[in-house]
Amino acid sequence: MIGIEHFLYVEDIEILVYIFTVISGAIFIYGLYRSYRRWFRKGEKPSFDNFWTRLYNLVKYGLLQRKVVYRPFEGSMHLLIYIGFIILFIGTLIRAFEADITLKFLGYRVVSGSSYLIYKLFLNIGGLLAIIGIIIAFIRRIFLKSENLPDTLSDYLLLLLLLIILITGFVLDGISTLAYRYEWVNNYDFIGLYIADLFKNVENIEIIYRVTWLIHMALAIFSVGFIPYTKLYHIIVGGILNTFFSRNYHPAAFKKIENIDEIIEKGETPGALTLNDLSWKERMDYDACIKCARCTDNCPAASSGKPLSPMDLMLKMRSFIDQGIYNKELIPDYLDKDIIWSCVTCGACVYQCPLLIHHVETILDFRRGLIGKGENVPEELLEVSYNLMRYGNPMGNDPINREEFIKELVDEGLVEIAEEGSEYDYIYWIGCQSTYDPADKEIARSLLKILKKAGLKIAVLPEENCCGEPARRIGDELMFSELVKMNGEILSKYKFKRLVVNCPHGYNIFKHEYPLYGVKIEVIHHTQLLNELIRKGLVKLDSGKIDKKITYHDPCYLGRWNNIFDEPRNILKEVVKNEYLVEMRHNRERSFCCGGGGGHLFFDIKIGERISKIRMNEALETGASILAVACPYCKIMLHSEAGEKIKVMDISEILAEALTEKK
Repeated sequence: MIGIEHFLYVEDIEILVYIFTVISGAIFIYGLYRSYRRWFRKGEKPSFDNFWTRLYNLVKYGLLQRKVVYRPFEGSMHLLIYIGFIILFIGTLIRAFEADITLKFLGYRVVSGSSYLIYKLFLNIGGLLAIIGIIIAFIRRIFLKSENLPDTLSDYLLLLLLLIILITGFVLDGISTLAYRYEWVNNYDFIGLYIADLFKNVENIEIIYRVTWLIHMALAIFSVGFIPYTKLYHIIVGGILNTFFSRNYHPAAFKKIENIDEIIEKGETPGALTLNDLSWKERMDYDACIKCARCTDNCPAASSGKPLSPMDLMLKMRSFIDQGIYNKELIPDYLDKDIIWSCVTCGACVYQCPLLIHHVETILDFRRGLIGKGENVPEELLEVSYNLMRYGNPMGNDPINREEFIKELVDEGLVEIAEEGSEYDYIYWIGCQSTYDPADKEIARSLLKILKKAGLKIAVLPEENCCGEPARRIGDELMFSELVKMNGEILSKYKFKRLVVNCPHGYNIFKHEYPLYGVKIEVIHHTQLLNELIRKGLVKLDSGKIDKKITYHDPCYLGRWNNIFDEPRNILKEVVKNEYLVEMRHNRERSFCCGGGGGHLFFDIKIGERISKIRMNEALETGASILAVACPYCKIMLHSEAGEKIKVMDISEILAEALTEKK
C-alpha cells in the first residue's frame, strides 16, 4: 500500500528519536519555567478576563500575522517561512501519530493511497516555501538590511540551521522516493523525485541516509528544545503569549496607577525605578522582542538623532533581566535619562510592532518614577507640574486671561457660558493651547463661527482646568488624578449631549483615560463633528473656494492612536479641488510626529535634529502652500518651522474661510 515509510534504513536506531525528544522536552520545559520566574516575581497572576477578545487578538495578530504584513517585502518573507513550517509541522504530527499510535496499536495508516499523494504534495510545497523565505531572508540581511536592523552571527546561524533542517529533510525524502515510490509518485513529490534522480547512481545510499537522518532528526528535535533560549522564542512569547495577554484596554489609554494617594502618603514612588517596579506584562514584552527594528525605523526620536531607540530599550531591559538586577535603580547608572525623555509618545513603535509590544508603557512608567522622586527630570517639566498646580494650565498663564478670552467670544456672539440646569447640544472644551496661545485662539474662534452657522446650541464652561494630558505624559500621575477628579466634578454639573474638543490630546484623554478613573464622557473631536455637519447639510460651503495646494498632517493622537483619518480629508475635499490636495511621504497610520507630544511642547531634548523640522521638510516637498493640521500642538510646532515658506492652518480655520453667506 502506498504510504509513509517509517524509519527507512534506521530501524535499529529508532530509539534515539524518543531519547532526544525527552531530553529536548526537558530543556524546553526548563526554558518556560525560567521565563515564568523572570516575569512573575511578585506573585502576580496573568489576567484571563475578556477571554474572547484575547483569543481574537491571538488569532488576528499571532496566527494570521496581521501586523507582520504591514511591510510587504519583510512580511512576505516571513509569511513564506511561517506558512512553510506550519505545513511541515502538521505533516510531522501526522507522521508521528501514525507511527506511534495508529500503525503501532491499530495497524491503520492515517494517510495512504491518494491521500498520501496529497500529503506529499503539501509537504513539498511547505518545504519549498520555507526555503524560498529563508533565501530571501539571507538576501535581505546581506544586501538590503535597514540601518537599524541588528546584524549578528547568531541571526545567520539560525537561518542556516533552519535551511539545513529543510535540505536534509528533502534529501531523506528523495532517497525514500528512490527506494520505494519512484515509479508511482509522479509529480506529487516533485522535489523528492528530483533529488531521487540525483542519487540514482550514488553508492552507499543507506549510509548517506543514516547520517543525514541523524543530522536532520537531532537538529529538528533539539531546535525545538532550545526555542526558549534563541530568537525562535518569539513564536511562543510574542506570537502566542504576548498577543493573548495584550492589554485589555485601549492602547492609547495607558494603565491606571491604582491607589495613587496611598502610594504618596506612604512616601513611595508611583511608576518604576527598578525592574521589580514594572509589571509582569512589561517584562514579558522585553522577552517578546524579535529585534525586527520596525519600531526604531519609524520612531521620530530615533530618526532625528535622539538617544531613544524603542528596540534598543526593549533589548536593554531584557539584558538587565538577564543580569538579574531587579532591585537596582536603573536611571541614570544603567539607562540614560535622555532615552526616557526623548519619547514623544507618538505611538509609531506600538503601531508597527507585530507582537503587540507597548514600548511607551515602559517609558511612561519610568517617567512616573523619576517625577515621583524628583530627580533626572528636565527643569522645564518640573515647571509644567508647578504651573498645573498653581495656574491650572501647563504654561503658567494667569486664568484671568481665559476669562478675558471667553468674554471676547461671548461679546462676538459666538458662544454662551454654560449654566447649570440648561441643556446644550455640545459643551466646547477649548483646551489650554486654544485658550492661551495667540495663534491657536483662532482655532476656537473659527470652530465656534462654523458651529453657530450650523445652528447648534453650544456653550463653554465658566471654569476650565487643563485636561491633565501634559501631566500624564510627563509622569505626574498625582496631578493627573487630581485634575480628573476636578474636571469630572465640573462637567457633571451641566447637561449636554457631547463634549467637543479641538485638541487630539484632550480627545484621547477624555475618551480613553478618564473612564479608567470612573469619568465617562461622550466626546467628539472637532473634525468628526465638522464632517458630520457637512454630511447633514448643516454647514454650507463654497466648493473649491480654496484654490491653493494643501497637504494634511495627521496628528498622532487623532490618527494613529484613534484611527481618525478620513474625516479631516473629507472636510478638505469639500473646499479644495482634488488635484490641490496632496499627501506627504508619511501619512495616515505612518504619519510622522510634529515633535510636540509627550510633553515636548514644553521642553526640548537638544540632541540631534528637531523633529518638527523633519516634518516641515516633508510638507515643503509636496509644494503645498497650506499645511492643514487638526491639533493645536501640531500647529504650534510646525508654525515655528514654517516661516514664510508655507502657511500652517487648522482645518477649522480653512473651513471658516470657505463658509458661504447663504443660509
